[in-house]
Amino acid sequence: MMRSAYGGASCQCCNPGGQWRGTGPGHHEGAPSRGGNGATPACSPAGPGTAGGFLPGYTAEDWEQFNSTQDGVNLYRWWADWIPTVEGQTWCANKQREARTLVDGMIRQWGLETLRSGEGVIDIGGDPGFAAAELLRSGVPVTVVDPGFGQAGKANSWTSQVLQDPSNWQRVPAGKVPFRLIRRPFNQDFVDEPEHASLLGGASALVSLYPDEATDFTLFFSASRGMRTAVIPCNECAQYFPKHDPTYEGFVNFLLERDMHQVSCLGGQRAALRRDWLSGSPFCQVVLQRTPPCDWAAALPRGPGGHWPPPEANPARHAAARQGLWR
Repeated sequence: MMRSAYGGASCQCCNPGGQWRGTGPGHHEGAPSRGGNGATPACSPAGPGTAGGFLPGYTAEDWEQFNSTQDGVNLYRWWADWIPTVEGQTWCANKQREARTLVDGMIRQWGLETLRSGEGVIDIGGDPGFAAAELLRSGVPVTVVDPGFGQAGKANSWTSQVLQDPSNWQRVPAGKVPFRLIRRPFNQDFVDEPEHASLLGGASALVSLYPDEATDFTLFFSASRGMRTAVIPCNECAQYFPKHDPTYEGFVNFLLERDMHQVSCLGGQRAALRRDWLSGSPFCQVVLQRTPPCDWAAALPRGPGGHWPPPEANPARHAAARQGLWR
């Protein structure tokens, strides 16, 4: 499979058609293995394929080194040449639609002003910026944390224009920086650095579309902080599927069960993840979301395993409302 910008094997929605079977940092010939990073917080996961800890992710330096190899050059050129084609533009349009559906769900679940508050939303592994662009279009400040942002050749003109649009300063709350980019892996080292304390402490939510090897730490961090979270787990990253049930369904259930255990260990008034459906998304329709208890009073009632956004946003799906919807 192709490597994602964050360093993990990308799924079909990130690797359209799978035509180019390139690799990524740490996986070209002669590169060292990227195993667990040793130190494991209390109640932290020993996820599939880890050595009792979190996968550390790749650094910006790893990506620069990889892009100096022939594999890196080939991977970048494949994406950069493919994006402007009719197929590439169709893929970009579908990725934009997916991101819009997710952002609409976040707004409906937590409220626009809530997302606009504090430091805004942190988008983990957000290359090339589809989710960030849709957040900005809604007036939500966003910080992308991704060491490989711009390194994989996936940039497209529409997303780049939105991220750089000067009018974003008028859309977001006064005094807020609309778009920030931090080319670092989202891991314990990132969290422990004092310079990131205000960002992490003031973020209104975490979002990540197909976080690959960042999945474990992202979910553990969001549980430990009790943060609003929306994650679409990678549906083709079989290397992360649990051995006892090596399917996507098994992977999703594993993440939910482990999160429930982590929340129980951490104690306090923390909410566990719940599984909902991303109505109308052209790719994977599973979304795992965490809504703090204080937010549920403002959310419209619905049953478990619902759809996000709710079907009233799409009249053709109104009949599904009886099954319980993520509102």
